[in-house]
Amino acid sequence: MPDTIDLVVPNVVEFNLKRELLDFDPGVENDLVEHGTGYTDQCVFWSAGDRVLVLPAGCSQEWLTHVHAGLGTSVPPVISPLPRTGRLIRDLLDDDRALAALAAATSGVREVRLLSFGASPDLYSLASVLRSQGREVRLDVAGPEHYWSYEYLESKLCCVDLASHIPGFRVPRGISVTSWEQLKGAVTTIVGGGGRAVVKSMYGVGGYGSAVAQGDADGTVRRFWQTLRREPFFGTFPLTVQDYVAHGTDCPAVDVLVDEGAVPRMEYSMLGVDGLRYRSLALGPGVLDPDLEERLAALGTAVHAFAQSLGYRGWMTIDCLRGLDDALYVTEINARRSGAMHAVALAERWADEAPVAYVNDALPLRLSGPVSYEEHIRPVFDELWARGVRAYPSTARALTGHRPSLGIVVCAKSAADGERIATEAHQAVNTAVAAAGAGPKKAAAVR
Repeated sequence: MPDTIDLVVPNVVEFNLKRELLDFDPGVENDLVEHGTGYTDQCVFWSAGDRVLVLPAGCSQEWLTHVHAGLGTSVPPVISPLPRTGRLIRDLLDDDRALAALAAATSGVREVRLLSFGASPDLYSLASVLRSQGREVRLDVAGPEHYWSYEYLESKLCCVDLASHIPGFRVPRGISVTSWEQLKGAVTTIVGGGGRAVVKSMYGVGGYGSAVAQGDADGTVRRFWQTLRREPFFGTFPLTVQDYVAHGTDCPAVDVLVDEGAVPRMEYSMLGVDGLRYRSLALGPGVLDPDLEERLAALGTAVHAFAQSLGYRGWMTIDCLRGLDDALYVTEINARRSGAMHAVALAERWADEAPVAYVNDALPLRLSGPVSYEEHIRPVFDELWARGVRAYPSTARALTGHRPSLGIVVCAKSAADGERIATEAHQAVNTAVAAAGAGPKKAAAVR
């Protein structure tokens, strides 16, 4: 047993549901649990060292074994607590069997390095349990005395504040409101002038928390108000009402590692978006033009210094949009690991041969029958690996969801190559599924 191990705990669900003032109805909560759980498997790529994975129940053993074979590594110990609440750490702490398995998996280990999605109260409880077992624990977030900084920076209201703290930190022009009457007036003022308004909750996840208001043919925004009333993330104030800034089809972002050093580690990416919704990302050399990367570097360095002064530690993301006027606007800060983290780790692993990573987390599957990982997914990626292509299915949980999809991450020479490979792999999987439904046919090859 090694002296030090990484304990990988993707606490996505509890991070997204830790909003004490928000009252989620059971349908929305179930949707957020399903959404968050679907992304937990990406954590298998976060660490290449000695590690133990804590994963929600239902992880595909076929996928897990196959992916590690493609990486050329062995499958680490996996602990899956009994799913009572969908919140991974809470379920772990309430499951004596899982805690005993964790103790056995870390037996003889002096130091445990916790790798988490982000800071949450349950994470500190887990650290205390490990310390009670005689382990030294190194968190990848700050201690509980600085937990407030994660809640603050995760709030979209902080971006309005940072515009007054950090030179060059620009946000879309807006109005902050604290009542429905103020909200109605602010939206009417912006939309009534012929524009579009973006209304944002302080918190949001999985497509919830942002809505665009645009006048109907009769000048009203009736459908917008109906949408707003249905979404629980808009159930508390304050809210921000911002001008809709026209921008290109892609939006730049930077992931920043905040540690004790003065010079931060930064990973730049370009996000493909569909309106306000994230669709895909590309990161690595050449993805951003030099001028844009330089501006993001200055922004990331300034935010790093500010977050550091608050006691924040760990990864964070700064999402931006590039207006048609070429100005760079910050839309939000995510005070946690982002969906780029598995791409960052894989691009670092294959930096010499395939330094650019392309990710699409939700490529839809056209089903004519049940999906089999072994029959429909594995052959496509086995063929790619045989040719030296670094492409991986990033999760298998979504194959059986109510909207079946497949996540793919590709490391290639360029973003265009990565997107092409992911697209063709996706098409090959769809062809294999369709062929299986129609009868025995060979899956289409990936060029």
